[in-house]
This record gives sequence, structure tokens and C-alpha cells, in this order.
Amino acid sequence: MKGADKIHYYEVAISGSPLRSTFSYHFDDELAVGQRVAVNFAGRNVIGYIAGISSKPQFKTKPISKPLESQVYLSPEDVALINWTVENYLASIGKVFDLFFPPGKLLKSNSHVIPISPELPFSTPLKMSDALKLLGKEQFQKLKSQRKLKILHSYEKKLPSKRRIKLLKLPLSIKTLESLKLTKSQKKVIDYLLSVEKATPRELMNALSLKSRSPIDTLLRKEILVLEEVEEDETDRWTIEAIEKLTAEQEHVREAIVKDFSGVHYIFGLTGSGKTEVYFKIMERVLNRGKSVIYMVPEVSLTPQLMARIRGAFPGREVRVYHSYMSPAKRQRIWLDAVNGEIDILVGTRSALWIPIQNTGLIIVDEEHDSSFYQQTPPHYDAVEVAIKKGKLYGIPVILGSATPRVERYFRAKSGEFKLHSLVNRPVGQLPELEIRDLRNNKDYIIPRKTFEEIEKTVKLGHQVFVFVHRKGFSNYVVCANCGNILKCPNCDISLTYHKHDGILKCHYCGYTIPPPTKCERCGSKALSARGFGTERVEHELQKRFPDLSIMRMDRETISNPNQYEKALRKIESKEAKIVVGTKMIAKGLDFPSIGLVVVIDADRIINLPNYDSAENAFQLISQISGRSGRGVHGRAIIQTFEPEHRVMKTALENDYKGFFETEIEIRKLLKYPPFSIFVEIIVEAEKEIQCQNAAKELYEKLVNTVKGSEILEPVTPAVKKLFGKFRMKIHLKLFDRGELRNLLKVLQKNPAGVDVIVNSNGGSL
Repeated sequence: MKGADKIHYYEVAISGSPLRSTFSYHFDDELAVGQRVAVNFAGRNVIGYIAGISSKPQFKTKPISKPLESQVYLSPEDVALINWTVENYLASIGKVFDLFFPPGKLLKSNSHVIPISPELPFSTPLKMSDALKLLGKEQFQKLKSQRKLKILHSYEKKLPSKRRIKLLKLPLSIKTLESLKLTKSQKKVIDYLLSVEKATPRELMNALSLKSRSPIDTLLRKEILVLEEVEEDETDRWTIEAIEKLTAEQEHVREAIVKDFSGVHYIFGLTGSGKTEVYFKIMERVLNRGKSVIYMVPEVSLTPQLMARIRGAFPGREVRVYHSYMSPAKRQRIWLDAVNGEIDILVGTRSALWIPIQNTGLIIVDEEHDSSFYQQTPPHYDAVEVAIKKGKLYGIPVILGSATPRVERYFRAKSGEFKLHSLVNRPVGQLPELEIRDLRNNKDYIIPRKTFEEIEKTVKLGHQVFVFVHRKGFSNYVVCANCGNILKCPNCDISLTYHKHDGILKCHYCGYTIPPPTKCERCGSKALSARGFGTERVEHELQKRFPDLSIMRMDRETISNPNQYEKALRKIESKEAKIVVGTKMIAKGLDFPSIGLVVVIDADRIINLPNYDSAENAFQLISQISGRSGRGVHGRAIIQTFEPEHRVMKTALENDYKGFFETEIEIRKLLKYPPFSIFVEIIVEAEKEIQCQNAAKELYEKLVNTVKGSEILEPVTPAVKKLFGKFRMKIHLKLFDRGELRNLLKVLQKNPAGVDVIVNSNGGSL
């Protein structure tokens, strides 16, 4: 009986589990909330997290096998942030805990006990195991609670060593190179290296489509090229010189933020108005006070240019970038550096926000409007809202910035929840001149003759052109002209996209591919026709019209990692690429002074997406991509549309965000969409359609009886009724009381795992 008094009971969250509940376990020693443990769950040995301390339950509990480490990586504030995320996004608690840790093997730590009181029987640090033997568990805990001893943790960084790679570079001056007699292939190699500075032999061969390595070997032999071996991290050393002096307007915003340096500040600044320069000056102040900075960007594609600017602005500072494209070993190294307080500036996507970096003094969220900040796979959450909550819990100032704010957040800023600052002038260049081009009654709906002429004129002036296309691929679907059958993915209710370059039909959701068929699978007709268009088709049309120009395509098919993206940016910076055709990745945060013209090929596709915020997303995208031009030269933007009278087109033409906001907020108020409600989408999935329909109906009835103060719509079949081999049904809710989220969570905790929930999705869902 005496031994039973020592048993402690805990609520444990299971790592990787889709379930929204915790589970009761017991252990014969004290454990801390946030500590990682090993448990047996459903017959498997898994990682768990101590989510809370509980009293003895009425049922029999399993034992916790062991704590995984004595170090508790998560602070009480971290655990509070986890609980807030679970409650506000109805997410799986185990998966939210997982966000705080890097992938790969568990980290190992060594723990030492430091004597503080002279009455202890040892005067020098002891290993934890030796101290426990000497004092016993009970005495150890007593001395710990009396603060007569201290525990110090160190980490074993037994991680794979940094990979070394060989890079080609030019050791000679341009003047010397011009005097050399080179073959055509050798000249191509030299020109490429002049634009990117360094490249591996394989990268160079792929980029130039060289059939052999002979030109490279010849240039190496003649010492025109050199091959140097460097650590992988050292390849990322592109720098852009910092702007030292702020404009009067920028300085005014900086002073206003520093004067009241707490809570949430919102910088509403036109594209190219210099928000980044203001961020840097405030960061400098924080860093000089010994604090670290988390700098969040929406996508990894933005990090190469931003990192180059940060390196130029903060030479000698420890700067790291963190994102999901990195290898597990590299992410673990950065995580360890952050935990040990060895990082000054951490740049990253939404995953960087969860790293327990030490001594944080500022969180910056650039381009806060971007849909990439919303995690579209479980656990769903809005990283901007999590950053705001993290700042509040930790007492850290948060700065948000955008030229086209999210309607909900601008509403909150105007209401006084955030401190609002404005930048309305461009330090360099002017806002682009916008033209809405009416495509009605125009046979050439992809690129009309007049648009071709504008592109040609811009290039002749020595400027560059960005061409934005909403989708990738050559054509969006293949249809039988005889029976109307559209080729679809067998796993998803989605038409297959034709990729001419690779000669395949591909599903952009699950990745399923097939070669293009020669006849219709339904009627046997050979009258198959590719319809619609994407980036590859637009590139093809431009290449036909301008065969001698360097045209570069930037989408997920051509750019699959940050290194490729950085090389593409250097091609733009060196003006090697005259025309750039791309998807959203060319619309975000890029700053090149030679962009003279931006063309938005298919604005209507964005506006007409079936989401409550589609007009907002369209306005943002049009404004952002248009803002890439006019930063160093006279800029123009052509927006092609079949709906020139649409309110998005009118306000975009006048660069009038406030006008767009006033109209949009009235529509939201009338229809009770955010910020006047919490909009929840519940997706029910099952392998059989009838099972899916029955499960959705049953859940709907439970919700109607439990979740009050809300508007609940009956289950509907979504636009994509089948995805990854599972049928889907959707239930939409508008909650008018935040407290109803708790009632909704209780219903979901009792429901099976095959239910996904998205709260206030940015950019909508399928």
C-alpha cells in the first residue's frame, strides 16, 4: 500500500496519432508536463508527451515505460501554446506536440547535478545517475524543490558530419576570359558560371544539356576552371549589400514601433515601400541587446534572396534557415543550435516557429496574407495566428507586414487590436502602371497579339518580363471530342494534367502518372484533345514567338528545391533570363530592379475559385505579382480577364486596397463570414461512398444537438469528391461564439479518426 502512494498519473498525448484525445498512464516517479516518454499504445511502443498531471482514474492504466530523456525541452509557455492550438484548430494533440521536435532519431542528452548549497555531500558536479545513487530519489527531489541543487543538460551532437561537395568556379577575370579562344560548348560553360558563380559538374551538365563532360574537363586541364571542395552549408553564401539609411517615412515607422515595443505591430506597406529595411533596423536593436529573432516567410522559395539580404545586413551574426526541404540531419543540427542558444536569426517557414529557440526577442511575419502560412495537412493551423499567440504567451513583440493584408487581420488592426503603421511611398522606382486587358471577343485568349507586342517592346528596352500563370503543365485536361469523356485520376476525382515536355498525364494531388493514351477508354475514338493551359503551354507559345530569347519557366515541375530556386534567382539577377514564366513562386517577395513588365495571363481562374475568400486571394495575388515591376525601371502590369468590370479588377487597377477592404468587409458581414464568425469545414472520408455519406449524416446530427450558437449546413459533396482513393463529404459550420469550439472538440474526440477539420482556412480547401 505504501508503494501505491508513490504512483503518479499522467495524461499522455501520442506522437503521430490523428486522435484528438490524451490517454491515462501511470509512473512511479515524478515527470514534468511537456516531457517525452516511451509508452505502449495499441500494442506498439511509441513516443508520448506528458500533456497533464491527473488523479487516479476509475479504470486500470498502463505504465509509462520510461522517460526518453531527463531534459524537458518544452516550457510551460510551449505547452500552453500547444493547448491553445488544439482548442482553436481542433487538431490532434500528439501531432501538435510533434511540431516542436525535428525529424530523425531522438536527441541524446547528458545531465549533471550542480551543488548550490554547501550542506550537500558533494562540492563538484556529478552525473545525474551518481547523484541519485548518493542521495536517493526522495532526498534528491526534496533538495531540488528547495533549490539546493541545479540540473544542467548537455547534448550529444552525434550527427552525421556535414556533406562535402565539389564546385566548379572561375578563377580568372572577365577581361582574361574575353581574350581566350573557346569552343561553343566551352563558352556556354563559362557564360553559365558567370551567372551563377559556382555549380557542381552535374548541375552544370544538366542546366546546359551537355552530352559529355569533355568541355568541363578541358577547361579544368587548362586551369580556366577550378574544382574546389566545400562543406554543403558554405555553398549558400550569396549576399546582397544592405541599405544603410532609411527614408524619413521608414524611420518614422521604425521609431513608432520602438517607442511602444510590445504586442502586435502591423506594417501596411505598398509593394516595394521598404518594409524589409524597417524590419532590419528593428532586428539590429533586438540583436544588440543579446536577443534572437525569428523571421518567418510564407515559402521556402523566398529564403535565398532574403538570406542574401540578411547576410549583407548582419555580417558575423549566426544566421540559420529552417524548412522541410532540408535533410533530417541538417534540421536536427539547426534545432540543437537553437536549443543551445547558438542562433541569432532564424529564418524559416511555418515550421521554424515551433523550434524552442532560446532568448527570443522578436518575431517577424513577412507577407502575412500568404496562404502558405496555413498548414493544409494535419495538424491544420494558421502560423500567423500561432505567432501572435506565441508572442502574447512569451511577452515577445510581433511584427506583421503586407501590402495586401488578410481582411480579418486588417479589420483587427483598424479595431485597435494591433498597432497599425503605413508605408505609402517607394524609395526606389514607382508603382507600376496597370492595364486591365479585356479578353472578350478575342480569339487569342492565352497571349493576344497586343500582349506579345508589349513583351517585345519591354525586352528591346533591355528590361525583363514576368508572366504569371495560375497552373502548371501544358494543358489542364484531355477530353474525347467524340463522347466528351475527360481523363481522370483513378485515385482522385481530378482531371489529369498533360505535361508535353515529359510526355505524361499527371494528377497534381496524388502524383499518379500515365503516358497519353492513343484512344478514348470509353468509346475507342482517337479524337482526344488537350484543353486549357498552364505554365508549360505559355512557355511554348512564347518560345515560338521569341525563339532567340532566353525564357525560363519557374514552377514545381522545374524548381523542386531551394538550391534550384537560388540558381534561378541568380539567372534573373544577371539578366540571363529575359522572360520568366511562373506560378505563385514568382509573385512573392522578389525584388529585381530590371522587371519592366508583368503579365497576369488568367486572372479569372483565381477570382472564381469556390472559396469565401477567393476575391481576397485574387486581389492579393494580382497586387503582389504586379508589384514585382517598377522597382528600378518604369514598370507596367497587364491583367488579362474576361470580367473587366469585376470589383477585384477595378480596385487592383487603382491599387486601392482600402477600397477593396471596405467592400469585402461589408459582404463578409452580410454573409456572416470571418471575422464575423469562425468558419469550420469538416471533411468526412471513407473508402466506400455510402459509408462516407452515412458517417457524415450521423456526425451532422450529433453537431446539431451539441454545438449551439452556430449555423450548421447539411453534408454536401465537395468539388473534389474523391481524393487519394477515399470518398469525401463536407459539413460547413459558422460559429458565432468561440466557446463553441470546445463543444465541437468534445464531439470530435468521440468520433473516429477519419474526420479532418479546417478552421478559418486561408485560401480554402478542396
